Amino acid sequence: MYEKRSDTVLPSERILGLLPERKIGGKFSLYVGLVAKYLAYVLAVLLTFLIIFTIVHVVALSPEEEFISNTQKNTNEILSSDSLCAVTSAIVPRTAVYYHGIKLGEYEGENLSVASVLDHFNITLEEYDVPSIPLDTIVSYGMSISVDSVTYVEDVVEEVIPFSTTRTKVQTIPKGSMVIQTEGVNGSSQKVVRTKYINGEATDEAVNFDRYIAPVDEVILVGVGGVFTAPDGQEYNYSYYLDVTATAYTHTGDPTYMGTKAEVGVIAVDPRNIDLGSKVYVIGGYGDYGVCRAEDIGGGIKGLRIDVFLDTEEECVKFGRRKMKAYVLE
Repeated sequence: MYEKRSDTVLPSERILGLLPERKIGGKFSLYVGLVAKYLAYVLAVLLTFLIIFTIVHVVALSPEEEFISNTQKNTNEILSSDSLCAVTSAIVPRTAVYYHGIKLGEYEGENLSVASVLDHFNITLEEYDVPSIPLDTIVSYGMSISVDSVTYVEDVVEEVIPFSTTRTKVQTIPKGSMVIQTEGVNGSSQKVVRTKYINGEATDEAVNFDRYIAPVDEVILVGVGGVFTAPDGQEYNYSYYLDVTATAYTHTGDPTYMGTKAEVGVIAVDPRNIDLGSKVYVIGGYGDYGVCRAEDIGGGIKGLRIDVFLDTEEECVKFGRRKMKAYVLE
């Protein structure tokens, strides 16, 4: 016996037509799953790397590394270990130290005074040493400290100021002669030249006048003579004239000093002012005594004095003492 089944049977042509579609659809699903799986792996790795990078470069960076990181960002360069040392050294303050114009070196450090830096270089300030910066100043980056020897030298320079000479024409000394009325004296000026030296080299100087003595000019009188016109209109050439004080004397029975006869027309003079034997025209307060001869002297006739001879005592008393001019004729 057999049991008869009544199953739905598809034609073989339909079965063969369906098989390719199922095969192709299964491969596509498999490819999609693999790609999704690989993308998940890549995203996980990138996320992990990002978290580690953030922790290392943001949370764990020291101040120095952060400074270097910023430097890298600004310069777009990756610093090597040698570059890192150079940057670290650059931010340390360096202070150049000079002593008497010579560089001793550079001091690296901060929060120190200028005095401490000088002490580090065993510099002791001497009497004429002058630091360029106050000793209590705190050093800073790029600072330069100089200690210079500053001295001053003063020299007194005396300058002679020569006197000048003035010649004055006069008619009161013999014609053609010269008499120094005022002696010339040189003047002088003393000036103090103060020179500043820095480290032994002269830098500038200042001049101060300390004393000034004016010169005394020399005055020379030069005799030029002249022409005298008498009251009667006659002209006389004279060598010089003198303003004199005149008195009178009369007969004593003695001859003149030159041995001539004492008479009207003879005068006694001081030979230092009027040479004996000179012809003199005397005129003045008494009137016109006229031309006379200088032939006598007297004990009281000194300097600018003369004695005119008159015939009588009465005339001499009347004459008295008068101011007159005595023209010494050529």
